[in-house]
Amino acid sequence: MQELVGRLTALDPEASDTLKVVSYFDTLVAGGVGIETLLRGAAVLTGTTAGRAAEGRAAIRITPDGERAEPIADAAAAGWPSRETSDGSHVWIEREGAAHANDAMVLERLALAVAITSARRANTADAAVEVVVSASATPAERAVAAARLRFDGREAVRAIAFHPDAAAITPGPNAIVATSRGLARVVLVDHAVELPTSVAAGIGVGGPTERLPESWASALVALRLSTDRQPVVDAAELGAVLLVAEGADRRGAPHPDATALAKLDARSREVLEAVADAGSMRAAASMLGMHHSSVQARADAITAQLGYDPRTPTGRTRYVLARTLAALARPGLG
Repeated sequence: MQELVGRLTALDPEASDTLKVVSYFDTLVAGGVGIETLLRGAAVLTGTTAGRAAEGRAAIRITPDGERAEPIADAAAAGWPSRETSDGSHVWIEREGAAHANDAMVLERLALAVAITSARRANTADAAVEVVVSASATPAERAVAAARLRFDGREAVRAIAFHPDAAAITPGPNAIVATSRGLARVVLVDHAVELPTSVAAGIGVGGPTERLPESWASALVALRLSTDRQPVVDAAELGAVLLVAEGADRRGAPHPDATALAKLDARSREVLEAVADAGSMRAAASMLGMHHSSVQARADAITAQLGYDPRTPTGRTRYVLARTLAALARPGLG
């Protein structure tokens, strides 16, 4: 599929996008995601709210930013593009005006994926995992899901975030869910864990079961801050940085300090990191295998580019925050 998409890109971009839609939903279904995740994927692909209604259940509507919208009594009456699924439910996208090129394909694959997922997950715990970490689910829905997982009433539960292709390397209920930055694997634990440094992971803050959505949100931030040097990040150790990260996500646009940092070449960023982490020119020079006068000259040039001196206490704090914001501004989950 991926090879075919590549071959068609230059010939027919619209056909290529259609195949990407097929591949995207195939990946979601293969990953065993839940209905809400499928709707979130459709909403992201179309840039509109996507919904599903099934007899005897409240309708689910997911906005393009991944949040739940208020359910409506009769989606069919609104006249939005829709499809009936083979499991007897009804899916739609809330497109106003002319349809976009791949709306029909998104609806077709969404309907198929919903039917497959409904049949597959009728007796599995994956759907419960998705609900229990969802801030969009109601407290009652999360309580039922937690009871199904036998996690109800626990006081020290944490969510751990992995990239979707990572195996569940620690015991616990797990599932692949869609986030605003792509797919991620969530694992729930109620005990201390030590994760191997061979796999990137973000460990969420601990707390009672009803606060698992907060733990999951912090785990995703921690995963985005992971690096090759520090592949496993514990949100509990981030302190006030976690608040900065949450504020940066709400702000949307990158901060000028993060933008300035991103404009530096790789060698300058390496020198800057060594200077900030080592605490002195000579220590930084030793880390880099450079003469201290060369490091001094490079640091002076970097200071001119950034507009502040990272060697001062205030400048170092500013740099560390800029480095965090730059990491958070990376596309996807890092």
